Amino acid sequence: MEVGHNVIKGLKVGAMLRLAAQIFTWLNTLILIRLLTPDDYGLMAMATVFIGVFALMGDFGIGKAIIQTEHLTPQTLRQSFTVNIISCVALFLLFYCSAPLIADFFSEPRVTILIQVIAAQHLIMIFHTLPYALASRNMLYKQREKVQFVTTLSTSVFTLTLAASGAGVWSLVLGHLFMRTVAMIGFFRLQPCWILPAMSFRGFAQIAAFSGIATINDVLRYAYNIFTSISIGRLLTKADLGVFSVAQNLANLPSDKIGELLNHLGLSSFAKLQNETDVAGQYLLKSVRLGSLILFPMYFGMCAVSPELITLVLSDKWLAAIIPFQFLCLSSPFRMLSEILATATTAIGKPERNTYALAGSLLMLPMVFLGIQYGVAGAAMAWLGISLISFALHIKTMLSLFSVSVRQLLGAMLPGFISAVVMLAGLQWFRSAFAAEFNSWLFFTITVALGALLYGAVMLTGFRQQTLTVVRYLRH
Repeated sequence: MEVGHNVIKGLKVGAMLRLAAQIFTWLNTLILIRLLTPDDYGLMAMATVFIGVFALMGDFGIGKAIIQTEHLTPQTLRQSFTVNIISCVALFLLFYCSAPLIADFFSEPRVTILIQVIAAQHLIMIFHTLPYALASRNMLYKQREKVQFVTTLSTSVFTLTLAASGAGVWSLVLGHLFMRTVAMIGFFRLQPCWILPAMSFRGFAQIAAFSGIATINDVLRYAYNIFTSISIGRLLTKADLGVFSVAQNLANLPSDKIGELLNHLGLSSFAKLQNETDVAGQYLLKSVRLGSLILFPMYFGMCAVSPELITLVLSDKWLAAIIPFQFLCLSSPFRMLSEILATATTAIGKPERNTYALAGSLLMLPMVFLGIQYGVAGAAMAWLGISLISFALHIKTMLSLFSVSVRQLLGAMLPGFISAVVMLAGLQWFRSAFAAEFNSWLFFTITVALGALLYGAVMLTGFRQQTLTVVRYLRH
C-alpha cells in the first residue's frame, strides 16, 4: 500500500505544480499564436516532423529501462551513459547532414537551417537522460516538478521576448533549445550523475532488449501521431499545415503536461508492482477512472466553446482551425487513456504488447488520405476515427496482463464519458438557442460556467458513488 500512497501523493503534488506550469504554458502559447503566423507554425512543423522521432530515439529507450529495471548497478549506469553518448552524437550528425533532403521533401529551402539548429538538442540530451531517469526512478516527484516549473516559466519568458521582437519562427526554434538546456541543468543539479563511459557491455543484454523494444514503441507512436501532419505538409499547403499544427498544439496543451506527469509517475510507480499484477490492475482502474473524470469534461468542454476560444483568444486569422480543433478535442481523451494503458504495460515489463497495439494502429493511418480530400477538417475527422480504433486495440492487447476485464475498464471510464457527453449536448443546445442573445465574451463565460454545472450535476445524480470513490483516492 506504500506504493499506492506514494502514487497518489506524488500525483497531487505533481498536479499542483503542473497546474501552475500549465497556466504559463497556456498563456505563452496563446500569445505566441497571436504574434506569429500560419506560415511560421507551418515551417516549425516541417522542421520538427521528422527530427521529432529521433528526439524520442535519442537515448534508445535507456531512460525507460533505468526506471523499469529492478536492480540498477553503477556499471549499468556507465553502460547506459555510453550508449546515450553514441546515439545522441550520431543523431546530431545525421540530421545536420540530411537537413537539405528534408527541405527538398517539403519544397521549402528555409527548413534546412532550422533543422540543423534544432538538431543540437541531441547534444544537450547527452547530459539530460540519466539524471531525469534517476529522478523518476527514485520518485522525486516534488523536486522534479519544481525543475519542470522553472523550465516552463523561463522558456515562456524567453520565447515571448523573441517573438515580440519579430524573430518569427526562430522564436519557436531557439525557445525549444532553451527549454532543453534549462531542463538539463535542472535535472543534473537534482540528480547529479558524474560517471565515466564504460569499456565493457557485459551483462547489459537485458537492459538493451527492454530499451530496444521501448525505442521501437516510441518510434511507432511518434509515426502514428505525426502521420497526419506529414500528409498535410506534403499534399496541402504550408498554411494548411500551420492551421493544423496550431489546432493540434491547442488540443495537446492540457494533455502534454498531464500526460507527461501520468506517464513518468505511472512508469516508476507501476514498475514497483511488476511482480504484483493483480495490485497493478487495481491501480490501473483507479488511473483510468481518475483520468476519465478529468479528460472527458475538459476536452468536450473545449470542443463546445471552440468558436469563441479560437476567435476571441487567437483572433480571426485562425478561423480555419475551429473545426479541426473540435475533432482533435474529441479524440484526445481516448489518446490519453491509450497512453495510460501503454505506460502501465511497459512498466510491468511487457512493452511488446504495446508494440502490437501500435502496429495495428498504424494500419489504420491510410484513413487520413480519405479525410484529407476534404481539407484540414477532413484530416482531423479521420484522426478521430483512428484514435477510437487505436484505443480499442490497446484494450484488446493489454488488459489481460492486469487481470482486468473490459467490463471493469468501461465501468471505470463511462461515468466521466457519459457525463461529458450530456454536458456537450446541453451546451450545443444552449448555443443554438441563445448564441445570438449575448456578445461573444459573455456567451463564452456563461458557456464555461454552464458546462461545469451540467457536468457536476450529472456526476452527482447519476454517478454519485463513483464521484465519492475518486474523492477518497485523492484523500488517500
